[in-house]
Amino acid sequence: MAVAQQAAVLRSSSSSLVDPQHPDTRQPAHTKRRQLILVRGIVWGIIGLIYAPLFLALVAILERLGAGPMTYVGAAALAGAAGAALYGARELALVGTGVGVIVGLLLLTTASHLISFEASILVAAGVATVLGLLMAVPQHCTRQVPGKVMAGLATGAICGGVLAVAEPLHPSAFSPFALLAVLVSANGILYVAGVRWWVLLSRRVGGTGGPCKLVASLALATLAGIASGSIWIMAGPLLGESAGLAVEVSRAVYPDLQLAMLGGIFGGAVAGTLLEVFGFSWVHDI
Repeated sequence: MAVAQQAAVLRSSSSSLVDPQHPDTRQPAHTKRRQLILVRGIVWGIIGLIYAPLFLALVAILERLGAGPMTYVGAAALAGAAGAALYGARELALVGTGVGVIVGLLLLTTASHLISFEASILVAAGVATVLGLLMAVPQHCTRQVPGKVMAGLATGAICGGVLAVAEPLHPSAFSPFALLAVLVSANGILYVAGVRWWVLLSRRVGGTGGPCKLVASLALATLAGIASGSIWIMAGPLLGESAGLAVEVSRAVYPDLQLAMLGGIFGGAVAGTLLEVFGFSWVHDI
């Protein structure tokens, strides 16, 4: 990512000596350090902002599918995997998300009475799959995505499992703010700490050995489906329907959405700050 590469340059240059002939051409090392901390906190705050509504929607969907005690585990694992794909697919993340938004909006505004929420996700994923098979794909966009998705899936499942065990022991339900703040920060730190190991593991089992176009198509389909589904869920109250999965999920998500998003931003900012303070890699080089 461009931000990560700039951060690497700043970090490497912070140890350089100041030219005595041009004392004002370089910033003090401590100033650059504060800039890196601020930038990484903002980046992870944005990641938390995206993670929060996705997690709430997945919880609502899994509850309606009867997941029971595994609801938090599944929702956190899937949200972590989606976040890893979004963060790790680079340019493809923009393409897949853009396709999903466009297809979702077109279906919502022109055929919402003819097509269901589930079908809109499949249509967006199908369009993105075809696009991924036809377009020229930079190999660096996809070669490490399987390992990163595995890392996000595993760390999300761990955090969700801890949450599933802890909530029944708590005298009252966790607030959306606290829930997402802890989940985003813990998940983010565990992901960065372990993603290199997961990428190496995926290489050993052949996770990065598949055709680049196939991996790209799967990444595009996943991100397009998530984006299209998100459009429908956010527009749920505007559909004018009293039943349907999108409407039910919208009604479950909206009351907690604001606090959850604030918690995601706070947890992400804390995670990003701690990762930079303790010198964790930006993992843009894998």
